[in-house]
Amino acid sequence: MTTTLLPASILPGLLEVSLRSQLDIQALFERIGIDAEIVGRSDCYISLQQLDELLFTAFTESEDPLFGLHVGADNHYGNLDLLGTLMATAATLEQGLGMLFRYKDLIVPYLEFGMELVGKSVRLSVVSREPTLRFTATREHNDLVVATMVAIGRSLMAGQFRLDEVHFQHATPVVAQRQGYHAFFQCPLHFAAPRNAIQFSAMLLAEPLPRAYPKYHERLRRSADQRLTGLSRAGGITGQVLTQLRTQLNGGDLHIEAVAAALAMTPRTLQRRLLEEGARFVQLRDQVRLDFARQALAAPECNLPELAQQLGFADTANFYHAFKRWQGCAPGQYRRQLKG
Repeated sequence: MTTTLLPASILPGLLEVSLRSQLDIQALFERIGIDAEIVGRSDCYISLQQLDELLFTAFTESEDPLFGLHVGADNHYGNLDLLGTLMATAATLEQGLGMLFRYKDLIVPYLEFGMELVGKSVRLSVVSREPTLRFTATREHNDLVVATMVAIGRSLMAGQFRLDEVHFQHATPVVAQRQGYHAFFQCPLHFAAPRNAIQFSAMLLAEPLPRAYPKYHERLRRSADQRLTGLSRAGGITGQVLTQLRTQLNGGDLHIEAVAAALAMTPRTLQRRLLEEGARFVQLRDQVRLDFARQALAAPECNLPELAQQLGFADTANFYHAFKRWQGCAPGQYRRQLKG
């Protein structure tokens, strides 16, 4: 069984959304269990449940009736992290959209995109594939997704992205709010539609993108493939082992027997399932220990013997040698580098 996760590299964008709702970010993060230390990191993850709590709170507590539209309209391909740069460096708009379809799980695994020809137009649609998420059922989310697709298209094509029509799943807004929609989209609007969608000329698909960069694009694709693999592993048994190891830190038993027992399987089965995901228990344990050690060594009051005990080492000397192997320098030298 896998759990859908998202890389914490998307958190800066979510922080901006939350700040625009004038939320108490620190209190909200603490309530839903997001550590500020992971913000912006692609090797750490948040769950869909945490995302749901964050965005549902932002959407429902905003006093702006066009909150989703305003946030989406301000978007740019650069806000999409690695995926946005992948799209921008593709040769044509069609190839850029191909990157969206292939790598969208890096930022929106809960959405499903579709593209179809409608006469001489292309309709790019999007629906939620996670019915349990509250925020995806809101008008704010519909507005945010549709406005973001348009804003990204305009930023990819240096503003040369004209729309034929736009579709929203929510009901027609009141008259006083419609002007905001028309001012941004500048095309016919359809409400109470089966799907959120934008429609534009099929001829635009062949348009070259001004930031096309083939060699860099290929390098980015390799990075994106690695991140997708990391997401897959984090959502499988590898992620469960990492979570259990972090739970058992601070003097707990970090041997494979203890972790396997906590996950209701034998050590042999655990090793086999990890190998199926391309992981090894010893490497995962070292990863957890190193992450914890680096954070602890950043604190001036860090006590090395206590830290060694927390990480499950018999003595400080063993921790010293292990850290030097992981980091390439001794713990003391690492602390001096942090200060300098």
